[in-house]
Amino acid sequence: IGAVALLSREDGKKMVCNVEYNQLEPLLLATGHSEGDVNEEDGFSKFPGNINEMIFDLKLYLDNINVTGGKVDEFINPKYTDNTRTTFKSP
Repeated sequence: IGAVALLSREDGKKMVCNVEYNQLEPLLLATGHSEGDVNEEDGFSKFPGNINEMIFDLKLYLDNINVTGGKVDEFINPKYTDNTRTTFKSP
């Protein structure tokens, strides 16, 4: 899960790219969004997520979206130091 973001450089160059969910908060904090990703008054983030998915059965997908409201439970995506998967890169 990530966020589609328009990144702008000081020299005026811009690019649209996916920012991974675990990098969004540090990016926001580093670029002047002192509160990070917080919900607006309407309860939604102004930085919505993007799940980059390929859909094979649109009816089944919509049935599930109607049940969940499109919400996905929070999950962790651990990063390991090597293929033994015994040590995390960070705590």
